[in-house]
Amino acid sequence: MAMIPKQNQPSFINPEQGPSFYAAIIQSSEDAILGMTLDGNVMSWNKGAEKMFGYSEKEILGQPVSILYPPERIEEHADILMKIKKGRPIEHYETQRKRKGGVLLDVSLSISPIKDPVGEVIGFSKILRDISATKRGAQYARSLIEASLDPLVTISPEGKITDVNEATVQVTGITREKLVGSDFSDYFTEPEKARDGYRKVLKEGVVRDYPLTISQGSGKTTDVLYNASVYKDEKGNVLGVFAAARDITTQKQASQYSRSLIEASVDPLVTISPEGKITDVNEASVQVTGVARETLIGSDFSNYFTDPEEARLGYQQVFKEGSVRDYPLTIHHASGMLTDVLYNATVYKDVAGKVLGVFAAARDVTARKKAEAQQHETSAYARSLIESSIDPLVTISPDGKITDVNHATEEATGVSREWLIGTDFSTYFTEPRKAREGYRRVLKEGSVRDYPLAIHHASGKITDVLYNASVYKDEAGKVRGIFAAARDVTQTKQSSQYARSLIESSLDPFVTISAEGKVTDVNEATIKVTGIKRDKLIGTDFSIYFTEPQKAREGYEQVFNKGFVTDYPLTIRSMDGKLTDVLYNAAVYKDEKGNVLGVFAAAREYTRVKKATQVLETSNKELEAFSFSVSHDLRAPLRAIDGFSKILLEEYAPKLGDEGVRLTSTIRKNTQQMGRLIDDLLAFSKIGREQMKTQDVEMNEMATTIFEELKGAVPKRKITLSIQKIPRAKVDSALMRQVWTNLLSNAIKFTKPREEAVIDVTCKTDGEMIYSVKDNGVGFDMQHVDKLFGVFQRLHDPAEFEGTGVGLAIVKRIVERHGGRVWAEGKVDGGATFYFALPVMKNPIPSAETKPTAPATPASSPTKI
Repeated sequence: MAMIPKQNQPSFINPEQGPSFYAAIIQSSEDAILGMTLDGNVMSWNKGAEKMFGYSEKEILGQPVSILYPPERIEEHADILMKIKKGRPIEHYETQRKRKGGVLLDVSLSISPIKDPVGEVIGFSKILRDISATKRGAQYARSLIEASLDPLVTISPEGKITDVNEATVQVTGITREKLVGSDFSDYFTEPEKARDGYRKVLKEGVVRDYPLTISQGSGKTTDVLYNASVYKDEKGNVLGVFAAARDITTQKQASQYSRSLIEASVDPLVTISPEGKITDVNEASVQVTGVARETLIGSDFSNYFTDPEEARLGYQQVFKEGSVRDYPLTIHHASGMLTDVLYNATVYKDVAGKVLGVFAAARDVTARKKAEAQQHETSAYARSLIESSIDPLVTISPDGKITDVNHATEEATGVSREWLIGTDFSTYFTEPRKAREGYRRVLKEGSVRDYPLAIHHASGKITDVLYNASVYKDEAGKVRGIFAAARDVTQTKQSSQYARSLIESSLDPFVTISAEGKVTDVNEATIKVTGIKRDKLIGTDFSIYFTEPQKAREGYEQVFNKGFVTDYPLTIRSMDGKLTDVLYNAAVYKDEKGNVLGVFAAAREYTRVKKATQVLETSNKELEAFSFSVSHDLRAPLRAIDGFSKILLEEYAPKLGDEGVRLTSTIRKNTQQMGRLIDDLLAFSKIGREQMKTQDVEMNEMATTIFEELKGAVPKRKITLSIQKIPRAKVDSALMRQVWTNLLSNAIKFTKPREEAVIDVTCKTDGEMIYSVKDNGVGFDMQHVDKLFGVFQRLHDPAEFEGTGVGLAIVKRIVERHGGRVWAEGKVDGGATFYFALPVMKNPIPSAETKPTAPATPASSPTKI
């Protein structure tokens, strides 16, 4: 190892400690530390260098250090030597070096000159740190940031931008190079508010949903919500702020659009809180009440009606039922004028479904009646508008020109009213010829109903519609034009296509049948099971494809009479003679008015059900075998650990010492606990997969025997058992033994020493026998009772009370398999009682009374053990 001349040694070096002391420090370093001669040959090499580069000290000493350089970095070697010879140190220079074998490493390099006693440079000391993992982490983090669609930015404590992602470049319209180093606040419509925002983050550590508006160089603005937090170094020093912006421009526009729609309404609109207070109104409400918006908001809704109590009952009915329709009230204007209205109202909710208030709209009945009267008296044209009440609405001249439209037509076409009027009606459809044929048909026949067309929006969007149209005439009966209303059926068509795809994707045969018993539609599965094409099936008798046609007819007739059938057995005969047993489930389907149109029937093949059952049984057997195999494989190493730890404790305790004995005991204790957990999990997984073998079981004898076995395992505990006479039960003996074992072991575990655990049995008259096991231990808080019977759910410290957390879950599953139920009651420091109920046996045979180990007790008294 090269030595550092005494006069060049740092002040912290103690010369009296000797060279070997510092050599040991160098050798123990994780970093690569090496010494070089002036011509660049390696003259010292520590363990860290050997680990980093793969060369042993023997291999590398005397070799040129350039063998560690990748070919593209060779010129870098000469530059570094020149700088060091001039006395200029190199610190934390990031570059790449090459391991033995050619693998490249990212390293941080520091080089210092080594001088002789007179100050002449005689060599170099080089320290290299592997930063490959750090660089990969930084590159990964950078890729995550760049992948974000949200603008992300980091800000220094002085408010300068230190980094941005591509989304920030896009939203500001400024390159990354210009953004970095500039003031964060410069890019917002309110710079001072932006400054306040990042200062708040530095002060409080975080901000949520901080509203700002980004201003792009082109003048475009983007409304955003910023979420930001500070980031720190390893010592907890704040380095800056990391901020992410969410674009809410569309959301804001939607809110403004909704508000404009509300304000545009000529009907009074109002929102009401659950307490009956007005929370918002539109201008129409201000006009009809004669009260300013500021005064209305916060006041009682009922104050503005001639019958306040009736108004209160109205909005209360909305909260109760969810809506009201045509609720009659009279609004009292500040001037004394009265307005009869019909209110339609519904509750509105938040995202979680919680009711926030009521939205109510009032329709002026008087105005409507007057308008209707005027429409009847003055204009057949206006009457046609009312009769054809589907939007969009359009009037067409006899020569096919548009004479008027409503706003919905503008929306559907993307063309303004001014532009639409005077143009050909047919030009706004994907099939202009079909549109022309449609209005000519109206002129010829007087009307059309549900005439299908597709409107072509200026943006390219297509809207499927059904047109209803009729001619309108003047007082002399002359046709003046056509009034047409379109109903948007895009969603209906999509739903129909979706429903069809679901039907076709089914493996079960589906068929629809008319009231006359004719097939009206089928899916591909029906074609396969009958061997007949769709066009051949449709129109034929449903019953002819079964081995019992009369039974098939009776089946669909039963559906028409009752509305449905369930699991109706039939046998389909295919063209090649193959028979398929099926169960039909069928129901009638109706039109919008409730008229029965036909029957929809689905057939489920028996064979698949049988095969599925066989597969399930096979899977259960395989799963059980797997469980046994896994259990065995897990137990084997546990037995070895337990056995060897036992030998250590029994034969090598003096050599282990007190601490060794304690640690070995802990190992053995935890190994045994793991063994119990495996046993419990295996038992839990088996419950429900095996057939129960029920028999008459002496519950008294079983409970007593198990208690004695458990008590023998804790001889230092003085616990007694008080047990009443328990009738026999018809149960699976092995499973019921697990129930008693888990409940009694719990009672022993939690019962105070020298106290009594009580097993109590009562019989209800509603057909169940209730067993209870009570202890006087630590108990539990009833608010946590639901956790007791779940897997791995524990209410007490496992270090104080051992257990796997599976026992009570096993109890619950076994009892429920017997058709019973489980529950518990407890009180903190007041003990706990666990109950399970089983169906009462018919004519139960009384249990033989347990013989007491203490002096005999009267027959009416419980037995104590």
